[in-house]
Amino acid sequence: MRKSLPLLLCLLIICSCASAAKDRSLKKLPDADFSVAIPDGWWKPQYTDRYLITKDGPYLQYVLIQRRPLEKSFRYTQKKMKSSMLPQEAAGIIIDELASDRFLMNFSVIENTPAKIDGQAGFKILFSYKDKKGSQFKTLYYGFINGGAFYNLRYCAAERHYFDKDIAEFEQIKNSFKLTDRTG
Repeated sequence: MRKSLPLLLCLLIICSCASAAKDRSLKKLPDADFSVAIPDGWWKPQYTDRYLITKDGPYLQYVLIQRRPLEKSFRYTQKKMKSSMLPQEAAGIIIDELASDRFLMNFSVIENTPAKIDGQAGFKILFSYKDKKGSQFKTLYYGFINGGAFYNLRYCAAERHYFDKDIAEFEQIKNSFKLTDRTG
């Protein structure tokens, strides 16, 4: 019995790890009017109902993809986007919203340029900030307007190690993004 106890413990640990890996799946991502290819190793945290995925944990890095109705006001500025806006006008609203977020300390725009996402004219914003604990983060934010919605794809990661480590995988995700219901 004593000789089989270590084997039994090893089997128990292996089964627990397999169960935890099953929880780190992509099965519970919300339905969306877009498709995207997600690289191996990325998973969705259970506690969110958003299209949010991570590789090493959402406090280290994450990718968030959103579809936002144009008539919905932003939280901090109360501004709204319009379907007739140019991409740089939309980028200005996003920058104003981010700069007004009291949780983003030392917010700094590094780059604000035009970009194409699935053939749509949009923008790319690269920015950095610190959280309340003083940790430094960097975010690459793509956005565009299509029909009655604003779409955004963002990659946020701890600047020191994770941002550069996983940026290529985010670019693969962004390049695979396709609208499945074209309304504009």
